[in-house]
Amino acid sequence: MFKKTMTAMGIALIAATPALALEGPFPIKDIDADTNFQAMENPNALDHYPDLANDIENAIRARADLADEDDYRPLNLDIQVTALRLNDNPVLTDDGEFNILEGIVNVYDEANPQPIRTEPIILEAMEAEVPYPAFSPDNDDFYKAMVYAFADRAVSIAGEITELPDEAEIRN
Repeated sequence: MFKKTMTAMGIALIAATPALALEGPFPIKDIDADTNFQAMENPNALDHYPDLANDIENAIRARADLADEDDYRPLNLDIQVTALRLNDNPVLTDDGEFNILEGIVNVYDEANPQPIRTEPIILEAMEAEVPYPAFSPDNDDFYKAMVYAFADRAVSIAGEITELPDEAEIRN
């Protein structure tokens, strides 16, 4: 009788224990970036930087731990670039100068249609006064630096996800 009771208690205890979550870091499988300037009138940003979304995707791919076919439950990134402005002015100069790049990063798990994490990224470059001669980078170098900084932050956001729920928990 004691043996049957202990066996039943053991089975009940195991059944009552929640399934363990997967622990990361998790590789990134898909990266989808898009520009979404509808919320803010930005009539000429894409005239100067038509490949902005593609450049951000490529910069993330260069920095991220990309998933192999064998990886179980990699992450997917959906990035919406929402603003490219110069000092809160949505119209860029004729040279395409800007100092603010904004977007939203949504991180998805392949098993879950809802984002696990959504976080805004706001990058703003400002000139600082220094006691020595300083020179601003040309627009191309500045653009690359902002894109790379955005990509670094997006990869960092994905890297901060250290645990995924068990697939059974998602379905319930």
